[in-house]
Amino acid sequence: MKTFEYHLGDKVLSIRLDEKQGTIAELLIDGAHPEVSEADMQAYAAVIALALIEYEVEVVHDDEPGVITVTPVASNWNAPTSLINPLPLV
Repeated sequence: MKTFEYHLGDKVLSIRLDEKQGTIAELLIDGAHPEVSEADMQAYAAVIALALIEYEVEVVHDDEPGVITVTPVASNWNAPTSLINPLPLV
């Protein structure tokens, strides 16, 4: 399950998505299940849509660890003797 957290004013909206079923598993506001009024429903629907879009975009891209390890490897790519063309013998 993936959880998305959004800050709306002074409230925290958490949306948990069930990846296996592709559904919203839980919706919490400040850690509690909300009683959403008709007037606020559009704002909640917009935030849920953003969470679903963010979920879809994350699935498309690979998860990168954020760490790149570089280990030295001997090569001649910058050796001056290998960069100079030998002169032909005349």
